[in-house]
Amino acid sequence: MLADQLPDGFVYLRDVVPDIQQDIRYATRNNFMRQRLPGYRAGECVLTEPAAKALGKVQNAAVAAGYSLVVFDCYRPQSAVDAMVAWVRRGRGTDPDYFPNVSRSDLVRQGYIGAKSSHARGSTVDVGLDVLEVHGGPEPEVCSRRDGLTADFGTPFDCFDPASRTASSAVSAKAQSYRRALVDLMRKGGFKNYAGEWWHFTLRNEPFPNQSFDFDIRRR
Repeated sequence: MLADQLPDGFVYLRDVVPDIQQDIRYATRNNFMRQRLPGYRAGECVLTEPAAKALGKVQNAAVAAGYSLVVFDCYRPQSAVDAMVAWVRRGRGTDPDYFPNVSRSDLVRQGYIGAKSSHARGSTVDVGLDVLEVHGGPEPEVCSRRDGLTADFGTPFDCFDPASRTASSAVSAKAQSYRRALVDLMRKGGFKNYAGEWWHFTLRNEPFPNQSFDFDIRRR
């Protein structure tokens, strides 16, 4: 899909802010379902144009503070949201990499996965920080799968655990400081954090607040 073939109001983040790192997990097997999700035909971050431009301002501030943004998920097709819910209903048990303390069958009931997602509106992004200068090694995380980030957030992206709550005190002081830094950068850029996940942010004045989309993400 060429950039001009995206729905009106949507852009490829790479065309707006090429220096933001992209690690789009649901286009790979490196995610809690361990399979590529429907609709992710390419590992590209697609966002509404206002969200992409706002994220560019955040990136500028992050670099000035010694960080770089890393995005894990952006626009999410509704077909992928539906696949997540169906996957939860088909299984049981825990997973040390993603949900060590919550049964898979309870992920929807406990609010970790929802039948509706702000990602499908195109102005929500899952994001972390890469530290441009690293001092010291990483500390242990609640979930065992690491993100490859140099910033230690105490849990990886998509760790479905109470420790992933943004204000959790169950993680190290260093992790708490990185979470505060990320929230501050994103807040100043116009994004609001979801308190249940340190990585989840939605543009405050999103252009499609009541509309979910279901177009595939294709190679730009």
